[in-house]
Amino acid sequence: STSLYAHTSGTPAADSFSYRVGNGSGQLSTATVSLQFAANLRIANSTFNVPATLPPTAFSVVNAFPSISFTEPVAIATPPGESNRLFVCQKGGLIRVVTNLSGSPAANTFLNLTSGIVTSSECGVLGLAFHPAYATNGYFYVFYSHNIGGGGLKQRISRFANASPASSAAVNRNTELILIDQIDEADNHNGGDLHFGPDGYLYIAVGDEGGGDDAYNNGQRITRDLFAGILRIDVDKKPGNVAPNNRSQSFPTDAGVARFSIPIDNPFVHTTLGGTWNGSYNGSQITTLNRNDNAGNDLLTEVRSEFFITGLRNPWRMSFDSLNGELWVADVGQNLWEEISVFTKGQNGGWPYREGKSNFYRSGDFPGGTTAFNPYHTPPIYDYDHGSTQFSGVSLSGGFVYRGPRYSSLYGKYIFADYGSGHIWALQRNGAAAPTVERLTGGGGISAFGLDPSTQEILIADLGGSLQRLVTSTPGGAFPTTLSATRLFSDLTDLSPAPGLLPYSVNLPFWSDHAAKRRWITIPDGTSQFTFSQENPWTYPTGTIWVKHFDMEMQRGVPSSSKRIETRLLVKNTTGAYGVSYRWNEAGTEATLAPDEGENFNLAITQNGNPVPQTWRIPSRSECMICHTPQAGHSLSFNTRQLNLSGTIAGFSGNQLSLLANSGFFTTSLPHPNLLPRHYRPDETQTSQEARVRSYLAVNCSYCHKSGGTAPSAFDVSAPLSLTQTGIVRGTVNNNGGNPANLLIVPNAPQNSVIRHRMAASPGFGRMPAIGSNVIDQANIDLLTQWISSELPTRQTYDQWRTANFGNLTDPAGAPNADPDHDGISNHAERLAATAPKNGSSMLRPALRLAANNQLFLDMTLPNHRSFRVLSSTDLATWAPLPIPTNQGAPAPGGPIQIPLAAPITEDRRFYTIELLDN
Repeated sequence: STSLYAHTSGTPAADSFSYRVGNGSGQLSTATVSLQFAANLRIANSTFNVPATLPPTAFSVVNAFPSISFTEPVAIATPPGESNRLFVCQKGGLIRVVTNLSGSPAANTFLNLTSGIVTSSECGVLGLAFHPAYATNGYFYVFYSHNIGGGGLKQRISRFANASPASSAAVNRNTELILIDQIDEADNHNGGDLHFGPDGYLYIAVGDEGGGDDAYNNGQRITRDLFAGILRIDVDKKPGNVAPNNRSQSFPTDAGVARFSIPIDNPFVHTTLGGTWNGSYNGSQITTLNRNDNAGNDLLTEVRSEFFITGLRNPWRMSFDSLNGELWVADVGQNLWEEISVFTKGQNGGWPYREGKSNFYRSGDFPGGTTAFNPYHTPPIYDYDHGSTQFSGVSLSGGFVYRGPRYSSLYGKYIFADYGSGHIWALQRNGAAAPTVERLTGGGGISAFGLDPSTQEILIADLGGSLQRLVTSTPGGAFPTTLSATRLFSDLTDLSPAPGLLPYSVNLPFWSDHAAKRRWITIPDGTSQFTFSQENPWTYPTGTIWVKHFDMEMQRGVPSSSKRIETRLLVKNTTGAYGVSYRWNEAGTEATLAPDEGENFNLAITQNGNPVPQTWRIPSRSECMICHTPQAGHSLSFNTRQLNLSGTIAGFSGNQLSLLANSGFFTTSLPHPNLLPRHYRPDETQTSQEARVRSYLAVNCSYCHKSGGTAPSAFDVSAPLSLTQTGIVRGTVNNNGGNPANLLIVPNAPQNSVIRHRMAASPGFGRMPAIGSNVIDQANIDLLTQWISSELPTRQTYDQWRTANFGNLTDPAGAPNADPDHDGISNHAERLAATAPKNGSSMLRPALRLAANNQLFLDMTLPNHRSFRVLSSTDLATWAPLPIPTNQGAPAPGGPIQIPLAAPITEDRRFYTIELLDN
């Protein structure tokens, strides 16, 4: 027995050596030993100066209830007069109550509406309001989306009754009394907020029914359905108020009597019934149905007298100022503007003739045009654009006017945020002058605001799964203000990493406006490990730091013109993660900590001698977390599909996953890298266009557009799903631009494919991704266009294949498991192999071929869009996939395929089988 030890401080020059061994008789033998060098890459470094938390600002957000997790919280409420309970609506169907706020908070289910609920897009449990007399009558009201079968949808407002109002036990769903139950043709723009006003009436925010451009023409109609405004109803049916006009299809009745009434002073109650309305709307007299009550009064039966405010697109959160009763409404815009309004009875938000204070392209639809509409439009008090500044965003989340004692500097200011940019602002009214808006801080996934009744602190619902609390702090502190002060790099001159900071590469970088990027990672303690997953995000230990550096060629295509732009840090901590950025100086010698709100600056880039200036955006710290969400695993590129490639880490070369595994970075062993999936670049033409398109969508879109993601849409472009499972081919869209032919992806019709439109749009005009880029990614737009126009039209679903081969979908011979030609191959397998299901001699015929160098190949011809795996066995009983690069599961382009199997052949016998996979 002989033990051999080898040590190397760098990359070994060879992976084998020979040695001679002698026995007791003096005989010598020669043996060759193969070496596997184990790289010790986990190096502790206690000198790094990267704090576990963000640098403090005047305001910041922290987890309000660290021991309690929520699932997509969208509304926060507390019963009147209470100070130690908080109720939270979860989009998926639960209302939970947090008790003992002033002690050790705990949460339990208060109402379960998961059965029958619709949660796609912007549907779900959206609003909750407690009756002013809840303490005695136990009534509370819920706005939620209900499945009516056959794909149908209703938006429902119901009353529930808690027999013991002081109890936090679950309320029986059977106490439900439905007030409004309205059919909805789309699953977005639902509004859904509920509040009792200071007058004791229930106010209901409703969107324009969905689609884009007011697709259902509800924005300026009060004679059809309850959409596009704020409703006001009397749930107590007080004396003197009137019954709603007969619309039994949108609300149930008891013996023909509605379960609510209309306040007599609602703006569209006719004068003959004691109201103030003269029967006209937007200057035009409403045509009546000539139906009279017993006293001969015309009831204007077609008018929806529930309306209090009209002309809204998607009022995502409204509130009443607790001091003066003013009604604040935040209306989400479409193309350019988000708007905040303070409304009084009967006013008109202007949609779809106006967006914010500006004309929308449909302004000409109003008779007489914009000028004629002006007297009826109430402009917002504030609107902001879809840009990339600290005062921009893409989706407004309304809040409330703060009147508590906790934050003296915010008293009387309206607190609101943007779901897309993460900015949190405070608005101060200045009489007739424009309001003053200040940025307070930022956060991710902000869907709603509320108030902690025990402390009067502002609470923020994070759709990602928590309630955050706005806290004050002292700006400054010991956070490193320069990149050199972090001590992550030994030398900034060439960005030499300090010990323990390891470089890595990715298969497909996120598009970053032509910037070149370098990446590093460290686990400063040198001992913690990752939890590996083949497809899901890995889990990372607290203290993990990712570093990403950006260089930009100032003369496009000339590497020597590169300029240092920005270096970003993402830090995993006990509460999740945070991100900060450092901006490089003009000399490229030092980078300085960017402000919390981020910053924009111009780059004087040229191409072929011509100026092509572009704006570079350093993201705000909240924008970082819009993408780096818990659902996405915080880190977006440190995962199996991105790291499965050859690279060099700290002088050791090989597959990056293997190098990390050999250094003990994972809690478990890993499969062979050739059996693990990866992403593909646009220029990797050995794979199908579909494989490359799917990689692009997974890298650039799936961190939001995935199951449990933060995007309000029904499609999922996660990499492991089949194309059918993603829902993108002929998938419906929230905004079809007024053209029903526009869908997510339309085969052979790039002009009707909305995903392509969104990739090619200008920033602020529906561009996706919405943040992180100001320049169009033309190469991937071209790739997507080619796939839509060439590969995708030839791709058949099983039903299409069945119809083509059997004439219809009813012939049992066409069933997936049927074998009409009795060749032992099912129809499902025949389709995958593109063979004829009615011809027993038509089958996939792979062949083994031995090349001159004793290299064994498997040859076969496959149709496009097929993935396959080659398995081998020595006994026809035990099969295992071969660890060869072709077994990574990418759909191959159609045609002849040559697969290298083994070199050289050293066994007496080996068998091979091929699995075809449907992508």
